[in-house]
Amino acid sequence: MANKVYISEYLRNTYRGKPVYDDLKTLEKKGKITLAEIPNNKNEWCRDYMPVKGSNSQLTLFKYRPPYLIGSESNEKTIPDQKAIVTSIHPTYADLTEIIMDGGAIEIFEKKGIISDRVVSENSSKWIDFKPEVLERIRLALALDVLIVVPSDPWDFTGHVDGMVRFINGQHVLINDMTGVDKTLDKYTRYEQEQYSRWKINFLDTLNSSGLKVSSLTCAMHKNSKDEDATGIYLNFLILDDLIIMPNYGGLETENEEARMQLKELYNKEVYPIRVDKVAEKGGAINCITWKP
Repeated sequence: MANKVYISEYLRNTYRGKPVYDDLKTLEKKGKITLAEIPNNKNEWCRDYMPVKGSNSQLTLFKYRPPYLIGSESNEKTIPDQKAIVTSIHPTYADLTEIIMDGGAIEIFEKKGIISDRVVSENSSKWIDFKPEVLERIRLALALDVLIVVPSDPWDFTGHVDGMVRFINGQHVLINDMTGVDKTLDKYTRYEQEQYSRWKINFLDTLNSSGLKVSSLTCAMHKNSKDEDATGIYLNFLILDDLIIMPNYGGLETENEEARMQLKELYNKEVYPIRVDKVAEKGGAINCITWKP
């Protein structure tokens, strides 16, 4: 089935993940998707340690060593044995685990990719020590003609792009509507305001200078009390052949419907909302907890 979706087997066993799992099972019962579970996991997520699919459909496995987990014994214990997991469900893949990269740090459409500059820093002892061939090796491994490097959101501890920019097609991308954030900047320090302003200018300049048309998707993340909370970010959806599974949030009914209608119009696909409140509090949503080979 075209819409076969993998999730961590761990998801259904946590209070955060069980509601999401139940909603995905409901979609499966309706015949919209087929769910498969990734074994031997230690957390609810799966996107970041699973292989990345290139434009030639080849799967490439990168090293999952996120800095936001390193240094804490309890967090490090959640890092799974990537190769054992991948080999058990999809034994044919290219091994590029000498390069560190989370799956959520890259967005691909056909032969064009957008990658977070966090990948640069994670593969360098210092920024000045970065070797450009790392990006070139990623580009070649994923059979891409173009790899656009965007600055990571200074308020996103993951440094990923799947909650920041998504392709609509090869010439058109979707980003978060930042109007709400812009209006609430006074709650941050002057340094944080300047940091955000520099990031926003560089981010938009990078997309525009790459010749991409940019559209905005409803976003309510400015209502969160904690920066690591992904509540209100609708951009972290899963796009499948004929449908989109998008995150929904309690107390944001107006924004939920606005985002659903926008996605339906922009992608010309059916859109199915799933509540992800507790998962989002940990910094992720639908794309983070799913994987499609």
